[in-house]
Amino acid sequence: MQGDHFCTATVVHSPGKNMIVTAGHCLLAGKHGDAGAVFAPAYANGGAPYGAWTIEEVFEDTRWSEDSDDDYDLAFARLAPDASGRNIEDVTGAATLDTTGRSGEEITVTGYPADRKVPRTCTASAIRETPTEQRFDCADFPGGTSGSAWLAKDGKIIGVLTGGDTDDVSTSTILGEYAATLYAQATAGH
Repeated sequence: MQGDHFCTATVVHSPGKNMIVTAGHCLLAGKHGDAGAVFAPAYANGGAPYGAWTIEEVFEDTRWSEDSDDDYDLAFARLAPDASGRNIEDVTGAATLDTTGRSGEEITVTGYPADRKVPRTCTASAIRETPTEQRFDCADFPGGTSGSAWLAKDGKIIGVLTGGDTDDVSTSTILGEYAATLYAQATAGH
């Protein structure tokens, strides 16, 4: 693989078995091709055990893609099948997206720091800060961990790391109605 690691993403269950979720600031909305970003699940120590998957199209709320409103910093990306014709979810499995606005519960977050060869995992509580934002306090989630899924104890995605003022406090939008609408657009017809 060529290029640098810059964000983390997670395979999210979808009808087409071909979708990942990440932070909106990680990718540009619209159609992509062979020259664009790729997804390398479980990448560590220079190895991509599941290969690299081409991103076909990225879906973002226009309040993020056009206005950079942090409350909507979320993206879904449809991946092309691999060289064998397999969809990503059939190879890696997937987590289910929960858009009911959950917060205030224990989550586990695994991110891939850009300056390291191995992932960083932490379990902590998701704390609602505002009606649209939550945070978790775990040391050492630097650049490259943006886009990491916040997995609740039931395995559902209830947040996606979008930033934070320091490497020890990370934030996510609350995954509510806007996230459900965006997911529906991303999975329509696929």
